[in-house]
Amino acid sequence: MSNICIIGHISIDKIYNNKIKAESIGGPPCYSGLTCVNEGLDVEIYTRVGNDFPAEYESWLKENRIRMLDGKSALNTTSFKITETKKRKQLKLINKCEEIRIEEEKVEKYEGIILSPIVNELDEKNNKLINKLDKKILLDPQGYLRKFNENGVCELKYLDINKLPKADIIKISEEESKMIDNSDKFSSRLKKISKIYPITIGTTNNELTYLFTNKKCYEIRNHQSNNLEDTIGLGDILNGVFFSMYTKNEDILWSISKAIAFATTREGIGIRKLEKVVEYSELSDNIYNNIKKIY
Repeated sequence: MSNICIIGHISIDKIYNNKIKAESIGGPPCYSGLTCVNEGLDVEIYTRVGNDFPAEYESWLKENRIRMLDGKSALNTTSFKITETKKRKQLKLINKCEEIRIEEEKVEKYEGIILSPIVNELDEKNNKLINKLDKKILLDPQGYLRKFNENGVCELKYLDINKLPKADIIKISEEESKMIDNSDKFSSRLKKISKIYPITIGTTNNELTYLFTNKKCYEIRNHQSNNLEDTIGLGDILNGVFFSMYTKNEDILWSISKAIAFATTREGIGIRKLEKVVEYSELSDNIYNNIKKIY
């Protein structure tokens, strides 16, 4: 068993997907957390939730062997209204919980860390502490790059890449990459980012993924990602599979192939997409066998 920590807010998501309305526990501690547990890792989460956090969600965490450190806050739990159609996904912030304060003595014990804020809940003091750690770390910068307008609707903001914490791995979307580099091409932006992050994963609409590692660039395509019912949490699920395999020193190209295949074969709405067993080994093989080395 590998001992890892996932840092970021749990959220309560009110999901509006076509004609479907649902509420689900969400956030990286849940999507990445359950994925890592299923991959055989021992998972604790460093998060904040309020007194409004439902007892059934606390039970869900316990039942799925995701241990929450003392994360209770006087502020209500972070909550989103998420509206998704085939053309777009809109995140509207309903409530933001208290910021997370990382304590060095609490994170020293972990073999690895997934750092994945969602609402700017980690400040620069936390980043300085993270930068001192000698750990395997995966960074998903989504929460550092978000801002919310007067109506609570999520937008992206520009950020100097040097204000992000250091990590072994960064996973970033095409739109997010535009916020930290002004190069015209996605691959050009990723190449620059890879000078800071040894393993750089760039995703585009679940269809195309770039992987930069050891000064090599790979293009990875998935032609079976068009039938996704709900894309909420898929990036966190990809992070969970990839990081689990990374901590076990698996082949990096096989790790990304499996991560993409697993994430894009999920069925269901919200966290329920991780409850159903779906066969994805053939897709993993297909993705792996068709990886294209760019240089």
